[in-house]
Amino acid sequence: MRTLMISAATIVGFAWFGPIPSANGGSGAQAAAVHTPQTRPNGGLQIDVLPRRAAVFVDGVAAGRVEEFSGYYRHLALPAGDHLVEILESGYRPVAFEILIFPGRTITYRATLEASSD
Repeated sequence: MRTLMISAATIVGFAWFGPIPSANGGSGAQAAAVHTPQTRPNGGLQIDVLPRRAAVFVDGVAAGRVEEFSGYYRHLALPAGDHLVEILESGYRPVAFEILIFPGRTITYRATLEASSD
């Protein structure tokens, strides 16, 4: 089992795979040890889709709403590799696409959902 050190920088989408530096040369107080099985490095997906209230699913799991992953410095952190992304909103045709996420890079997806005639 590997131990990863996670800092506040991880929360905003930056991947840092080393010890957390601090002023005294040791690990910073904000670091937390997390035990995980082999994890893949993260990349990001910024979603610029209208309407912004649409639900986002990644690999069949709810991830949130478009508005959470749209805009400057806002993205969905995903492990590197292939993913199926679905965007759904009542009254609109669903959108589904496959995307390849690269470690340390953020990709932007732009679209406007079409109103459903149903």
